[in-house]
Amino acid sequence: MFSTPKIILRPFCCLSSVVSLALLLVAGSAVTEAVAGGRICTSADTFMFGNRSVGSSATATATVTNCGDAPWSFTDVSVHPATGPAFEVSTTCTTGLTLAPGATCTVSVRFAPSTPGQTSGGLWLHNTTTTPDQLITFYGRGVDTQTGSASLAFVPASADFAAQAVGTQSMPLTVELHNLGPAALVLSALVLNGPGAYDFVVRNSTCQIGAAIAAGDSCQMWFYFRPLVEGTRRANLVVDSPQLASLAIMQISGVATTITAPTVDVIEFYNAAMDHYFMSSLLPDIEALDSGHFPGWVRTGHSFKAYPQPATGTSPVCRFYMPAPLDSHFYSASTAECSAVAAKYPTFIFEAPDVFHISLPDTATGACPSATVPVFRLFNNRADANHRYTTDLQIKAQMIGQGYTAEGYGPNATIMCAPQ
Repeated sequence: MFSTPKIILRPFCCLSSVVSLALLLVAGSAVTEAVAGGRICTSADTFMFGNRSVGSSATATATVTNCGDAPWSFTDVSVHPATGPAFEVSTTCTTGLTLAPGATCTVSVRFAPSTPGQTSGGLWLHNTTTTPDQLITFYGRGVDTQTGSASLAFVPASADFAAQAVGTQSMPLTVELHNLGPAALVLSALVLNGPGAYDFVVRNSTCQIGAAIAAGDSCQMWFYFRPLVEGTRRANLVVDSPQLASLAIMQISGVATTITAPTVDVIEFYNAAMDHYFMSSLLPDIEALDSGHFPGWVRTGHSFKAYPQPATGTSPVCRFYMPAPLDSHFYSASTAECSAVAAKYPTFIFEAPDVFHISLPDTATGACPSATVPVFRLFNNRADANHRYTTDLQIKAQMIGQGYTAEGYGPNATIMCAPQ
């Protein structure tokens, strides 16, 4: 059994106007395999021409074979649009050609550099097998008498960023490009590539395409880490110059973390004389009740968590005060319910649209988002209209046993979803 090659095309992220092609061969095998039927096999899937003198040429050839037991066809044979002009492709593998089992066609690539520097290219062999997106890649470097007259060093040798939250930007990290050779080094390419190329940004660079770094001198680049997704992010800074013997590559990395919004405790209080429950995450409320400013209120020892500010996937919780004789409060994380209560009960005092923020459950099933727990709202079914809010199933059952009604969504009557 042969492994299937996985070719990933990663266009260079533009630090300059350089047009280049970065073709990363992740798993190299010249043979791809289907369980049964047509199979495409290539004698080579990468041509490495190495250093070739400007004005000279070299040719490499690959044979493409139907190594399966059923015919298949080419649906598109085309040169990748970013292929450098130093490559000339000729092939007997053509769009629409059908290869019977054992039949072959050939791909020939001629590399004839006219200018010094690194270049690359590719030929697509789209086909009707179960591995339809085959790519033959080719690489070469044109060299002349100035090649190798300069050498480049990165200071630091790699750019390693500390952990950074997704969607935020780091402080700048300065990278210096030092010309260690005896001759001036003229920059012809400054490229960011790799799987995390778009997670890194360069600003205010003194290193410019076409500019020369004198022997023994340097230029500076300021990198910022601005991750788009979570995890370890990696990229490369690729530098080229006619005076370099080969590409100069510096590794860039950083760890992207998720932003964890701070939570607050929503504290529950109870007034035995009124047989009323009240909850709040607001410090003035909590201090007033704890200090006895409003006599009769004591903590129950129960609470749940919420967010003091808007967080992803949350809704603001409105709070109404129901004046005497009700002397109670009502909370909802549904903006529609908040509006309906305000319209239906104009005597209620709308205290705040957002005393805290919390997630809503699925309104059909009552299911809560991951990393949250259900909050239940229980109505006392009395004229004084008081509610109790809890995450405790035993308390929910106890209150229902005392005549309370569970209000919420889905079969379990979930009204909110609190962060764990």
